[in-house]
Amino acid sequence: MTEIQDYKQEVANTRKGCLGGSDGKMLAQIAALGYVPKSAFKRLAVCKGLIEQEEIPRTAAIVAGDKIEMAIYDHLTKKDPRYESNPLWVSEKYSTKNVKLIAHPDIVLKDEARKTLFVYEVKTTKYNINDTRTTYKSQLFIENTLAHEIISKLGSGWSVKLFLVHYSTDGLDLNEGVEFDPTRMTLKEVSFRSSALFDIKAAMELVDKFLETFTEYYDGDDVDADMLPVAVKSQFDDVAAMLVEIKEREAKVDEFKKRLYDFMVEKDIKSIKNDMFSITRVDPTESKTFDAKRYLDDEAKAHPRKVKKLVAKYTKTTKRKGYAVIKVKEEK
Repeated sequence: MTEIQDYKQEVANTRKGCLGGSDGKMLAQIAALGYVPKSAFKRLAVCKGLIEQEEIPRTAAIVAGDKIEMAIYDHLTKKDPRYESNPLWVSEKYSTKNVKLIAHPDIVLKDEARKTLFVYEVKTTKYNINDTRTTYKSQLFIENTLAHEIISKLGSGWSVKLFLVHYSTDGLDLNEGVEFDPTRMTLKEVSFRSSALFDIKAAMELVDKFLETFTEYYDGDDVDADMLPVAVKSQFDDVAAMLVEIKEREAKVDEFKKRLYDFMVEKDIKSIKNDMFSITRVDPTESKTFDAKRYLDDEAKAHPRKVKKLVAKYTKTTKRKGYAVIKVKEEK
């Protein structure tokens, strides 16, 4: 599995600064829309280096896919050692200032005698081959496009043969592992003769323009303060320090007020006044209020439909402006 592990590491290394076949669906969507949608922001944040790529869990399906791909590669190299596993292709035609277009086809054979570049994309899945081709058509299209870019530099007479290698796992329990069975494998040639699937050049240019000014990305509800822009982080630190100081002072004031109240009770003092302040002693009191919530709960048990109508009739909607709540954590 060494070759696969090396390839996986190379893919991880090229997540930054590059888009590849696995980003085909995203690029197709960008080309169709004419702009970069929000759904692409996270992937492009990784591409720009604003955040790290999240580690993809090594599920049973991924492990099985890697094992089958290596088994097929080993089978082919025994017949012809010229087969390559996961070469890195970098497009000169479609790469831009801010992002490169790359591909990592699973298995490749450059046959000088037949002047043919054979490209094989291996997919291990429980779905049938037609559904698999549809699912991965954008990736296959990018690999096909880059393969044609390669042969354009090899001279006249060269052609590309692109194949989807489909390995069916239908009915298998992948958690128990998988052994290579040639009868589960189907080879299907893939072509894009009729028309281009999507405009790769337009998509890459839109991404390039977007990345030019894409300098901040915040993922999800919680953001580490260290990810904030320097100017904002500096102001945030200043305000946080002020809040800590205010909290400390409020604690001192509360403690003083308690001691002062005890003193005023002891000396039977009602108020203390001067030109700067006025302090008034407020003795304990008892008040009674109508517990509307409890009343409604009790009534709802006895008359649910009646209470439901009353609540709907007397419910009012109040609009409140949004605001930021800043809480200072207690020091341990």
